Amino acid sequence: MIDKIKALLKNKEKMRELITYVIFGVLTTVVNWAVYLGITKAFAMDSYPEGSTPYLIIINAAQILGWILSVLFAYATNKKFVFQSDTGVKNGAWKEFILFVSARIASLLIFDLALFNILHLLGVNDKVDKLIMNVLVVIFNYVASRYVVFKKKK
Repeated sequence: MIDKIKALLKNKEKMRELITYVIFGVLTTVVNWAVYLGITKAFAMDSYPEGSTPYLIIINAAQILGWILSVLFAYATNKKFVFQSDTGVKNGAWKEFILFVSARIASLLIFDLALFNILHLLGVNDKVDKLIMNVLVVIFNYVASRYVVFKKKK
């Protein structure tokens, strides 16, 4: 394990990729949180009893809208800055985009909707739910992006 870490540290391209992924991952999370907090505040989520239908509609709508905007931001930044993909429309950009969105849909279903609501039903505060979910999403999305969506052609 230590040898793998040493090899990673010596590989400048992989280090650049990881560092830029973290930077743009943080910015993607900021986009997601800003949309989530903006919507929950705009619709006065706190004025409804926790677990009520309007409360759940607001938090789920905020989750979904935050997801859409953050996925579009993440695709653009991951393609250009992180994985430096040069695919164009004629050579696979649509396939790449569909794979990227598909991986994000998987993380949406697994983490953003299922885990978020499970934790909420267990009584965990919605902001803490979102924080836990964000950490798991970042790990899942990196693996999907690196090894499926933007895999380097040999």
